[in-house]
Amino acid sequence: MSRRLLLLGVLLCAVALPAGAQDSGPTLQALQSRYDALAGLRAAFTQVTASEFADDSTRIDGTVLLAGNRYRVETPAQTVVTDGATTWIYSPADSQVVVNTADAEASTLTPQAFLTTAAEKYDRTSARSATRAGTAHEVLSLAAANSSARFEEATLWVRRPDRVVTRLRAVDRNGSILDLRLRDIRIDPPISGDPFSFSPPEDVEVVDLRPTD
Repeated sequence: MSRRLLLLGVLLCAVALPAGAQDSGPTLQALQSRYDALAGLRAAFTQVTASEFADDSTRIDGTVLLAGNRYRVETPAQTVVTDGATTWIYSPADSQVVVNTADAEASTLTPQAFLTTAAEKYDRTSARSATRAGTAHEVLSLAAANSSARFEEATLWVRRPDRVVTRLRAVDRNGSILDLRLRDIRIDPPISGDPFSFSPPEDVEVVDLRPTD
């Protein structure tokens, strides 16, 4: 199951600023509106997961294509695709495709899904300016507002020219650290074919977990 916890919690949703927080940098409402307006986003990513209590870490490199609630995430070990209604998880090493109903609360999160489902779960506690990859960014610190939040705390690096998140670092309640970095980001890229649908290869097992009623 842990191999399905691929990606992506790049953004958080619209919440009010807590008392005393600096009113600088983009608000979370503005970020949500920015992503709602995107027709699509394509990027390469590196995700590193580690623990505060252990020295080992796991690194995953891949690509992601997003368009609303549809996405396609490809890594050497796995491909995860959803058209907004159905999700396919293909693991070549297992010769298996798991098919299930798309779930906005699933562990594989896109920016749009996180924006939608994280409402009222986080507070922005501070904002500061920084430079990442030679470009000006606003760095937003966030803290869990209640027990329903997946992460205890998170930090977002928001690229100033286009208000796109290029990095997320988050710590969950078990001390696990997720550090996701996007690069080669293309806003509203041309999309050809049908990348948000998946046809299983003929020689793999298909495990269909969708309800039958």
